[in-house]
Amino acid sequence: MKRQTPGFWLSAVVLCAATMCAEPASGDESRSESPHLITADHLFTESDPWVQTVSLQCADDSPCVDSGASCGEADGRHIGCCDDLLSRTSLTNGLFGLAPAAAQHGVMVDASYTNFSQGVTSGGINQTFRNGSKTDLFLIADTGKLGLWEGGMFQVHVADWQFGENSIGDAAGMAPVNTSLLTPKVTPAYGLTNLLLMQQLGDGWVAAAGRYNATDLWATFYPDYGRGVDGFMNVSTMIPLSSAMTLPFVSNVAGILKMGERGLESGFVVLENQNSPTTVGLDFPNGTTLLGLARKYTDFGGLPGSHTLIGTYGTGDFTSFDTSGWDIIPPGGVVPATSTGTWMATYLAEQRLWVDPCNEKRYAKLFGYVGFSDHENSPFRITTSVSVEAFGLSDSRPNDRMGIAYFYTGLNDDFKSAFGAVTPVGDLQGGEVYYNAQITPWFNLTFDLQAVEPAAQRLDTAVVLGLRAHVRI
Repeated sequence: MKRQTPGFWLSAVVLCAATMCAEPASGDESRSESPHLITADHLFTESDPWVQTVSLQCADDSPCVDSGASCGEADGRHIGCCDDLLSRTSLTNGLFGLAPAAAQHGVMVDASYTNFSQGVTSGGINQTFRNGSKTDLFLIADTGKLGLWEGGMFQVHVADWQFGENSIGDAAGMAPVNTSLLTPKVTPAYGLTNLLLMQQLGDGWVAAAGRYNATDLWATFYPDYGRGVDGFMNVSTMIPLSSAMTLPFVSNVAGILKMGERGLESGFVVLENQNSPTTVGLDFPNGTTLLGLARKYTDFGGLPGSHTLIGTYGTGDFTSFDTSGWDIIPPGGVVPATSTGTWMATYLAEQRLWVDPCNEKRYAKLFGYVGFSDHENSPFRITTSVSVEAFGLSDSRPNDRMGIAYFYTGLNDDFKSAFGAVTPVGDLQGGEVYYNAQITPWFNLTFDLQAVEPAAQRLDTAVVLGLRAHVRI
């Protein structure tokens, strides 16, 4: 594996730690519509979440419920269930009826298809529209229900298949405008990107080991933000880029987590510090990353929230952006210096702002983060974002969602100097707004608008329009 270089970051490889995310507050698991969006603590504490998740029934927004009834009267009053195409929760209605039987034996299968039509309308690098797609196949298996051993769970991203084109390179490389199309690679690729075993140890302790996909684990521990197929699209809106040097997108991991009544409370994991989305191996070519986290849950004003601290340290060798140590090779070549070890620290917070007393799936929330990283060998001095999202803001559209966000990425002075001879480089900032409309319970259509000020100062602000179609198969 080659040492990571500045060009690697300009090509927009970004990631989130296996546990670098704030656990959704009490009640968030109710929004999970497919197996890969179920929180880890949900799987370990619910009496039987498997059949509940994949049972054949009408969608929760079915007109079977009397919308004119009071809160108490409306609860659970489904007059009847339907199996027509517009009412089922998935396109194939539970894999044509096979999913409930498989769930009874401890196996949940889920698949989805997402199409992105996205393009730069002004500014940026290239003004063009591109069309790309993502097909995902997930499997979750309960070892106890399979008759193997108790307390174990496998999470497998069997097929992570990206094809077509994307606009990541057209807009602003250091603020990727499409999170989902970063895996397995930025270019079309196929891979098995997640094969993780989680084992209960007792008293809330869980051991985890295997191969992980950072966006899958982000969705597991933070369902509201998902994998870029439901909410915001821009990576910088959701994930601190300061984590990029020490936390690869797809790699090997082992660690221990502490679960509490409301979710993940603390953890310590060790990761192999190389990105290997389409290859398998365990050779540690650039050392390891040590990651620790702690989370505190709150109830300000009677509304749930959480506060999380993350810290990482990478033991490998990394490119130093201090050009005083670079070797100059005439007539114009350079050999960058390296330094051993790098670090990152991040704080994340979420807070519910409003919850419908009649329907806990309707709420608004505030989310933000601020991250810092090693000034010597990380491009990023500070990364921060703040966003507000509303789920079912209108009672006439209870399953729609919308959001608005702002992010700022401050680059290190040494990084700016290193590339300033080629083109002036400055800090990045941008904003994003989206509206996700549920057309049927299994089909959502999202309009997305982003404005990103690129790092290269010669480029004008990139205005990016996107249309995303998501089908739960």
